[in-house]
Amino acid sequence: MSRIRRWTSAGAVTAAGLATAAVAMAQPASAGNLYQEQLDRYRVATGALGGMVVVRHGGKVAGLGSGNVEKGTDTRFRVGSQTKMLTAALVLQLADEGKVGLDDPIGRHLPGVVKGKGLDPNAITVRQLLQHRSGIKDNLGFVNGDYLQTAQLLLNPWWQIVPPTRQQMVNEGTKYGKQAEPGARGVYSNTGYTVLGMLVEKLTGTDLTTAMKTRIIDRVGMPSTFYPRPGQKQMPEPFARGYLSLKGAAFADVTNFEPAVWGAAAGLVSTGRDMTKFVNALASGQVVSPKRLAEMRRTSPVINGVGDYGLGLKAFPTACGTAWGHTGSVAGYSTYTLGKGSRSISIGINNTPVISDPNDAAQRMIDQALCG
Repeated sequence: MSRIRRWTSAGAVTAAGLATAAVAMAQPASAGNLYQEQLDRYRVATGALGGMVVVRHGGKVAGLGSGNVEKGTDTRFRVGSQTKMLTAALVLQLADEGKVGLDDPIGRHLPGVVKGKGLDPNAITVRQLLQHRSGIKDNLGFVNGDYLQTAQLLLNPWWQIVPPTRQQMVNEGTKYGKQAEPGARGVYSNTGYTVLGMLVEKLTGTDLTTAMKTRIIDRVGMPSTFYPRPGQKQMPEPFARGYLSLKGAAFADVTNFEPAVWGAAAGLVSTGRDMTKFVNALASGQVVSPKRLAEMRRTSPVINGVGDYGLGLKAFPTACGTAWGHTGSVAGYSTYTLGKGSRSISIGINNTPVISDPNDAAQRMIDQALCG
């Protein structure tokens, strides 16, 4: 299995756009040709209609578009679980400010939120929620292979009219009761991050949209990024439409899916330019303190194919060592961003693919961007 195989993304580009991008990357034409070739292969392999790749080397940024995504750099995508990096960073900022301890029980701060058979909110810590070790089941189902649960959640027409509350989304996971003892093993859970979003709102006294904007988005300088409020389904131009598709043929346009379903776990809208800037800023200590960054990078295994996971960060093997970032997958979009020092790369397709990358195309782009 390839090092990035479980996660999807990709695309291609016009010859003129590629030439411009190759100059902007300050790399030889052969490197630009590699991005084009591998981006094409990745998009085709995942059955996507379009995609993008953005590469950042310090202040130099270049992006390639593919298919029906014309410009990679500043095209908005729903970045899915990349949201977890920002949610985790907010919690760690609050820990630095002394407003919460990572080993505090969540019941101390949010009494009555976590409730279900066998679930003890006074035994589940903030750290365990951040690292998917709380024992709370994922509320989206597909992570644990429960596709009936996934279908019931995603195909709920009422929630597209009346957005679910955060407590309703928490209940979608906690109603199944305890799936493991807190701290015993890592099992990916979007539910835990929905709880963490509620924690941020409680401790900041504001909504998550405002907290993310003032504490991270404005601080880093991510002008195309926003965390949508419930009911805020549309994205400003330019954006990539999202599809459910098979072998390059779309059978459903799910661009304007209700973001409250994803919440603090996966609701963010962003671009490759902004997300690569975020991971670089995080690595350089602009978002959280060095002490908290070290904690974010202290990993343990999480099952369901996730691998080594810290506090809102995933470790990615590359040809030149470990990179840090996150993947994302929601209806119509699959993305990820990872970085190593001042270098970073973001890849996205406007599709929820049913196959993974069979030819290591994404890994080749990652190794070129971070190690070349």
